[in-house]
Amino acid sequence: MIFRAESNYTLVLTIIVWMIGCAPPPPQPITLPNAVASKDSVIVEPVVPQEIISVISDTVEIMNFDKDTLTIGEAVKSVIIETVAPVAKEIIEPTIVIKIIPQLNTSNDGSQITFILPAEISAEHLQFIDESLNDISEKAIQHILNDSIQDDSLSHLINHIIVKDYESNIPSYEFVSADISGDSLIIRYQLNRPFIVRIIKPYLDAYGYPGLKSLVPLFTKNHQPPTLETVADLSLILPCEGISIPTRALLLPNAPRSYRHGIHRGIDFYVNWGSPVRAAAGGTVVRADHHYKELPAEFRKKLLAEAKRLGHTPSDVFEHALVGQAIYIDHGFDLVPGYRSYSIYAHLSHINPEIMPGTVVNAGDLIGLSGNSGTEPSTLGTRKGAHLHWELILQDAGGEYYLGQGFNSKDLYSQLLKIFSK
Repeated sequence: MIFRAESNYTLVLTIIVWMIGCAPPPPQPITLPNAVASKDSVIVEPVVPQEIISVISDTVEIMNFDKDTLTIGEAVKSVIIETVAPVAKEIIEPTIVIKIIPQLNTSNDGSQITFILPAEISAEHLQFIDESLNDISEKAIQHILNDSIQDDSLSHLINHIIVKDYESNIPSYEFVSADISGDSLIIRYQLNRPFIVRIIKPYLDAYGYPGLKSLVPLFTKNHQPPTLETVADLSLILPCEGISIPTRALLLPNAPRSYRHGIHRGIDFYVNWGSPVRAAAGGTVVRADHHYKELPAEFRKKLLAEAKRLGHTPSDVFEHALVGQAIYIDHGFDLVPGYRSYSIYAHLSHINPEIMPGTVVNAGDLIGLSGNSGTEPSTLGTRKGAHLHWELILQDAGGEYYLGQGFNSKDLYSQLLKIFSK
């Protein structure tokens, strides 16, 4: 509470000093008259005499106190004397602290990066720079890939392979300068485009232009894959019931297959192990691997190492090792005008006994069961990754191609929906 002195400053000061002096050193029990002291005696603090309260009342204003029960301790602790004389106080100006939040600015073409950081940078700020550069590097690679192959889905798949190979540590940007401006540190980087181009060139050569890749170079004379118009009237049934065309480009033709340094030639239909597989069109069986035995895991790795050394998947490795237990059906020249065609059903777990080379099948006939033969999980004795790999090969006098070879991802998906619309 605040009491304002109005008069007799000396008297009031004397009274306050007297009150302080009256506080007992520690309080002792007070024995009331005609009472016997006991262990339950109550400690009573002296009460300020009413006469003193009256004097204080004449000189100061008392607020929210019960005059009848006001103790010395309460008076000492609660009374604050504020004299009329002004008291000089030191005015301390507040310190204004400007917090610099790390910022990242990128030019429209992605070639320039500017970091704005506190002048006194910490380990967290350095981590912010590293993570930002790695993230932007992936985008820069994606941008260059898009410019090169004009297929967003395919460029995304290739970018994923590059980032995986380099473990997300691609130095795509180089340091330019660092300046102090007030409380901020400004650091600038620029895109090292020639370096990125050198990194991605081998990947572009291997996966970027699937339409230019010959399946069997030994027999290729004039490589010209069929166009969308060529297969416009093609009509097939899905090789498994209750499935649809995958939407992911990774599961469609033209997708990179880095584990064998090749390109995906068909469609991966992910179905349960042992799902019935049927002929997509009528034709004659030319291959049925009834006595297939899985490759030893180490031997399969050796073959893949040879593919890596070559930079592409050798045809014998693909045809006799990686497709696993398979059925090939010859459709003659009936499906696509001007082309001989045959379909492949790979990674099977079972082939129906009546399916033999020379057997004539109709569209929809059951020919076997899905599995994962020819894959790494199968060589390890598990059923993981079960699916049906299906593809359609088209041949003419100039060479051999797969359905959808070189098609843009969006055009390919739309065309496949039309082909399998039955």
